[in-house]
Amino acid sequence: MKEKFKSKWGFILAGLGMAIGTGNIWRFPRVVSSNGGGAFVIPWLLSLFLWALPLIFLEYSLGKNLGMGVVGVFQEVLGKRKGFLGGFVAAVTAGIMFYYSVVTGWALFYTLSSLFSSGLFSNPEGFWKLFQRSPFPLVFHLLAIFSVGYIVSRGVSRGIERATTVMVPSLFLLLMLLALRVVFLPGGIKGLDFLFYPDFTKLSRPGVWIEALSQAAWSTGAGWGLVLTYSIYAPKREDGFASSAVLVFGDYTASLLAAIAVVGTIFSFTPSPERAGKILASGNVGLTFLWIPRLFSHLPLARFFSFLFFLSLFLAAISSLLSLMELEVRVFVDMGMNRKRATFLISAVAFVLGIPSALSLNFLNNQDWVWGLALLLNGFLFSILIWKLGGRFFIFARKVTSFSVGRYVHYVAKYVIPLEFAVLFLWWMTSSAKGKFWDPLRVYSPATVLFQWGAVIIILWLYFKFKEEN
Repeated sequence: MKEKFKSKWGFILAGLGMAIGTGNIWRFPRVVSSNGGGAFVIPWLLSLFLWALPLIFLEYSLGKNLGMGVVGVFQEVLGKRKGFLGGFVAAVTAGIMFYYSVVTGWALFYTLSSLFSSGLFSNPEGFWKLFQRSPFPLVFHLLAIFSVGYIVSRGVSRGIERATTVMVPSLFLLLMLLALRVVFLPGGIKGLDFLFYPDFTKLSRPGVWIEALSQAAWSTGAGWGLVLTYSIYAPKREDGFASSAVLVFGDYTASLLAAIAVVGTIFSFTPSPERAGKILASGNVGLTFLWIPRLFSHLPLARFFSFLFFLSLFLAAISSLLSLMELEVRVFVDMGMNRKRATFLISAVAFVLGIPSALSLNFLNNQDWVWGLALLLNGFLFSILIWKLGGRFFIFARKVTSFSVGRYVHYVAKYVIPLEFAVLFLWWMTSSAKGKFWDPLRVYSPATVLFQWGAVIIILWLYFKFKEEN
């Protein structure tokens, strides 16, 4: 019997769990604050329509019409020899999954520590360093990956749907509680002013537009192949464009709630906008695991609100991790392996290949850089499918939605997204080179990106070539 989500809301909640992750809670507040606050929100909203929504609907149309995972879809549209391109999409998701489970473990550890450890609030820097030197990052990485593996092994309706039906509403409730708390903090309104009153002069900075597009690409899951995978199991009467819009707007709403909570808290307890900006520029790890506990220590019920924050981070991370693993499982299921065996294999491999990220922050940061940037290439690869499909895409679109959006999605995916990819990719590579372009041992070197991408592409090309010949 073919697996399906039991209900429309089960599918939507699973999709929201896929889209809403740590990028909303620990990345978005930092990016919006360091790129002009309210001014950043304008191009970020435009990116919803020029990247996220078209790509997500394209993925939905492909998965629903073809009923296969990313490798099967690329082979069906481009031919058997081009299966390595779909393999690259799956490999990018796997590369993210290996370190994402480590971050999920951090969030779980800090959720528990908020209740039971006083050192988290009295000395956040010392607590973080002690945690990183302990076996706990490895232990909680193991807990995260095999917990998700257990849920995925139970199937779509009994595993993923049941879990996300609880997790996603709980996540939104926690974010709303945290955002509401900020409104009543002394000075918290300054954070809201910063977020929602734009300084239009900052829109003249190219970096603001580029960062806005990159946030949309990373946060919504567009171009990852995740929506494509979930759409295989979507109910028959599900409207693809309506569901795609709910996923994207839900993701954006979660980002804004997280920004209100984090930015409002920082502005409430810092003496000047300059000091607030320094805190927000401290990076994902610095902001989330060092500054948040310190700021929450000034609040009444510090343990309670810290627990809410890290619990929301954990729920966001684990619900996204479910979709990352399901994509890989689907690839192996399409190859003939049963779900339980595929899930165990992927869980074991993910644990082993995630160990370097659990033991080294530099390695984790490198993997985040390499495979996070690869998501832009994924978006470009999906645009290639549009070129090959031609008029077939309009047939696919009419089968999955009652809205007349075929031409809009077709035009954006065919012309705008390749242009956006080219601009973003060139900007990142040039801005990160800093005179050491060809040093592959640097964490953020362009050379390390090209080397790791190239190695994966060559291995996949050889594998699919050998498979076709035999």
